[in-house]
Amino acid sequence: MSVGQDSALDFHTLLVDLLGRLRIYDEWEHYLTSDVTANDSDKSFTVTADYEWILQSIFVDITTTATVGNRQITVEIQDDSANVIAIIKAGTVQAASLQRYYTFAPQLPDLTGFRDTSFLETPLPELILDEAYVVRVYDSAAVDAAADDMDVFITVKRRAKEA
Repeated sequence: MSVGQDSALDFHTLLVDLLGRLRIYDEWEHYLTSDVTANDSDKSFTVTADYEWILQSIFVDITTTATVGNRQITVEIQDDSANVIAIIKAGTVQAASLQRYYTFAPQLPDLTGFRDTSFLETPLPELILDEAYVVRVYDSAAVDAAADDMDVFITVKRRAKEA
């Protein structure tokens, strides 16, 4: 009997591989998005249409200009109507003329000082972000937003939404 003749057999072949092992489908795939545009410390990333995301990590590399002021690196999550649903601020600020590295990820410690003088870790909430949600990474103090150089790399698990 061929697979196409019996719907029960078709269903069975979807669940079991050729060796009879149960197949488990993990629909989530890893995805990296980034923005390395110079002279910009305000970046936004929109969840792609027909997808949903789970944030895995946000890595920020920022070099500040000589303009005096304390930068506050902030992650803001907005829903599809631009309502802010979460704000996560780094545990300390960054002064002028410095290069610092920030990692935001679930279950990280909430550091209030830079480790090895230039690395900071901050926990992220575990949220599923629907299509058109926005992840904004920026200096909420807006000290020199058009001149500070900030590179942002976001790693997510994403999956296509069911129709």
